Amino acid sequence: MQLPGPATSKPPAGCASALKGLLPRRLRLVHALVALPFCLAVFVAHRLFWADELAPYLKGLPPPELGPLPPRFYEWHEREKQLPQHNADLPYPQGKHGRYVRFSNLVIGSGWGNVMQELVLNAHLAYMSKRTYVFHNFTWDGRPEDYSEFNGKSIPARVPLTALITGPMAGDPFPTSAGMPPAVIPQFFDEVCPNRTILDSAVVNGPLAWASGATLMDAWIAKLNSVEDRCVEIAPTAPHIFDYLLFGDSRRLLDIWPALSKSPIVTHFAWSPLIAAALAANARIIHPALSRLPQPHLPASTFPLLKGLLALHIRRGDFVEHCNNLANWSSRYMGFNDFPDFPDHFPDPAEPSGGNAPPEEAARYRAHCFPEIEQIVARVRGVRRELAPSTLLKRIYVLTNGRPEWLEELKAALQFDAAREGMPRWTHIATSRDLRMTREQRHNAQAMDMAVANRADVFIGNGWSSLTSNVNMLRVAQGLAWNSTRFW
Repeated sequence: MQLPGPATSKPPAGCASALKGLLPRRLRLVHALVALPFCLAVFVAHRLFWADELAPYLKGLPPPELGPLPPRFYEWHEREKQLPQHNADLPYPQGKHGRYVRFSNLVIGSGWGNVMQELVLNAHLAYMSKRTYVFHNFTWDGRPEDYSEFNGKSIPARVPLTALITGPMAGDPFPTSAGMPPAVIPQFFDEVCPNRTILDSAVVNGPLAWASGATLMDAWIAKLNSVEDRCVEIAPTAPHIFDYLLFGDSRRLLDIWPALSKSPIVTHFAWSPLIAAALAANARIIHPALSRLPQPHLPASTFPLLKGLLALHIRRGDFVEHCNNLANWSSRYMGFNDFPDFPDHFPDPAEPSGGNAPPEEAARYRAHCFPEIEQIVARVRGVRRELAPSTLLKRIYVLTNGRPEWLEELKAALQFDAAREGMPRWTHIATSRDLRMTREQRHNAQAMDMAVANRADVFIGNGWSSLTSNVNMLRVAQGLAWNSTRFW
């Protein structure tokens, strides 16, 4: 399947145009009457809100999109096209003489955590094989339409990668010592690589079923180095080179870490200016140090350490069904959640559940995967007390998709428990639901949550979550203390 790329020109913008597209043809005569007051209200609310709250943090970024539909990120796409490496006349190793690899078999229709873990390893493989990486959108829906749907709501079908992250795997320069040209977008690859060698990943992965991450990486480096063609594409329909089974098993994944931890893909990973702006705008809610963020495009390790902040990753909603499945599958923590030096580990079941976990085993998984308020409060109390001699935790930030009313109950329970146990009152407790964001930022809220957890003084995560796993990969790479990363 050939995925749609960024728009080649910006479509008609504005609230009225968007509303017109929603109306049946027979009602478009009343379009102006419907649109004018609505758009005026949106415009006034938008101007007042952004001017007072967020506008100072958005300087130099594409302006937030107006209208009743989700943002389309057209201006972000246009910015990617204007990156200086998108010039076919540049000398080798760039331009029409460069060596490239495009992974067209990317994850689609999954959350940002699942997508990011694959991006990191694909970009590292490109770096190790000395080929320019071709970076794609974060794609929810491969069809050409601008919008898709999730839980009955309209969402952007794709988000440009540079709205989420920056760094070498999103088109920023590599450190000089790496000697690598910056990544490019698929449209430039198509321009300079009208003919390319297309590989089926099954040819390499097939004989290496259940191989370790390092074994797969070495095999693919050898394969790419053996191809004389300067342009290589992994077939869109090919299996993923690094699949969810690899990411979910530390016994296979972690031997890749010595090389990956030194890769510029990880050491120079950075959150996007859009995410940095959201963090700075919400510093009062999350942590005051975020008001002094460094310049965007600098490695995430240069973000200030959020002293005294305890970040909690709490999944709600339909994740409970996933937790039940994990028990039935006797699943281990995800690979980057299971570094041997972490203090918390989830013991393997005495016997595999064989697809039907007994009630006591399901309950054991649920306590760590989908904890209730009483269990959360007890875990927070225990970690706070254990680390108190060296780490004074004063604030809490909850990464969550929980309902607002449930989160208010959790906040109250945490404060009540601190008072009952004779511990200092929490200075502030905030959640993902409390933040003030543009619509573009809200559609990338998982990345903002990850940026907070990445630099929190202490983080309690979900061992089966890819979001938690990515956060912990970055925390370990940045040298944060092993005992500062915990699990439910």
